[in-house]
Amino acid sequence: MNSNKNRLLLATGQEEIDAVVKRKLPYEFVGETYYKEDAENTIREIQPDIVIIGEALSGTEAMIPYLMRVIRQNPKVRIVYLAGYVDMRDEVKIHSLGMLVMAGLYDIVHEKNLTIGMLEHLLENPKTEEQMGYLLEKTTATFERKSTQLIDFEAPADEENEVINGYKNLTVISSIKPGTGKSFVSTNVAEAIAEFGKTIDGRKPRVALIEGDLQNLSVGTLLSIEDDKRNLKTAIDKISSILNEKGELIGGLQDTEDVKDHLLKCFKPYHKTKNLECLVGSQLLFGQLEDVKPHHYVYLIEAIIDEFDVVIVDTNSSLTHVTTFPLLAMAKSAYYILNLDYNNVRNNNRYAETLGEIKVLSKVRYILNEDIPQGDPEYVGSSMEELIFTADLLEDAGFTVEARIPQIEKTVFLNRIYNGEPIVLDNNKYTLKARYELLKIANQIYPIANFDAIEREINEVHKRTPKKTGGFLKRGGN
Repeated sequence: MNSNKNRLLLATGQEEIDAVVKRKLPYEFVGETYYKEDAENTIREIQPDIVIIGEALSGTEAMIPYLMRVIRQNPKVRIVYLAGYVDMRDEVKIHSLGMLVMAGLYDIVHEKNLTIGMLEHLLENPKTEEQMGYLLEKTTATFERKSTQLIDFEAPADEENEVINGYKNLTVISSIKPGTGKSFVSTNVAEAIAEFGKTIDGRKPRVALIEGDLQNLSVGTLLSIEDDKRNLKTAIDKISSILNEKGELIGGLQDTEDVKDHLLKCFKPYHKTKNLECLVGSQLLFGQLEDVKPHHYVYLIEAIIDEFDVVIVDTNSSLTHVTTFPLLAMAKSAYYILNLDYNNVRNNNRYAETLGEIKVLSKVRYILNEDIPQGDPEYVGSSMEELIFTADLLEDAGFTVEARIPQIEKTVFLNRIYNGEPIVLDNNKYTLKARYELLKIANQIYPIANFDAIEREINEVHKRTPKKTGGFLKRGGN
């Protein structure tokens, strides 16, 4: 490597380190900054070859999600992260560093004493994924230990003969970035199962929908459910009363029964379909989440899993979030939401490698949301240009798509949010295709009554120009 040709941006957050680096190392220095926001903007604007980011960089955002975003936005920029000294017994910190390695950041320095010689050697000799494998091993081992109480269930092996483990009635719905529609899919699929699922001994299935993100209010907003006293945060607080910092049980039998009773009371019935019960999120600042650990979510699922026929979790979009890995490890299946944004598809391809490394890819299926059907006279969209990257090309990109949910007209979408009514409860012709695609996903998770007849009807409808509203999915049918 010819160091003189490398443009280096300093974002260590420490003037003394910057001064030594500039004096001792033969690089073209293109700037220095001490604030996360300034560093992010500068990286995006000038695209340096190397950025040294230090733990002391100022800003309110936590470092790990900040770095994950910088990595995604600047794939050609090499990032060196000065993480400060890390005790290898600190599971939370090791997990965070492991997530960075999964995202492709290998140049991590976490030794107690950093010398200019060590930094110079690192800059000249980039670390590899193999060299950082010890962090991945420790991260995976931590969550395997947290999940030792998970049950096995009968499931087909995948192509590599890996057996899928997890709770057979637990499904997670996720995405790799916010705004793809995972909460829309989660609420509609949960409602579809609750309303149209096959009855058990004369009763409809009991469905739980959990908002997996303490900072999110999406599920509650979409279903018009809000409760300051009974929500995900108060549920986690109650769990904390009987678990210590290591996730070990410190309460007695009566304590655990009291906690379970409290947790079940935190699930609020949806007013239109009482057998759909929701544990909604709460609006917290990032600093208020520091005491929330993965074992809180493990305990939550284990406490309520046997009370419901189906449990669906709307997860956080970040793999580094405390909810994400435990829920993926515990679930029978996971659905990731794609859009026709080509960049989103490419990032999902890269993300799939990470899911494979943590041994959950065999559980993952994909859903295309906001599909733009080509040559469909029923679809009202832009005809200004023909779409280049279509749903048909997703398979060429390596994805098998389980359902294609079409774009929903904006006024229809906003009206359903305002009324707190999932699209799947509609009887309108213009939501017919969307409802069918949502039912396809629901039927994979739990048997939908008369689904074969529904499928025949939708196929027949698409052979002709419909002259009536969608007759299927009338509420209460079995």
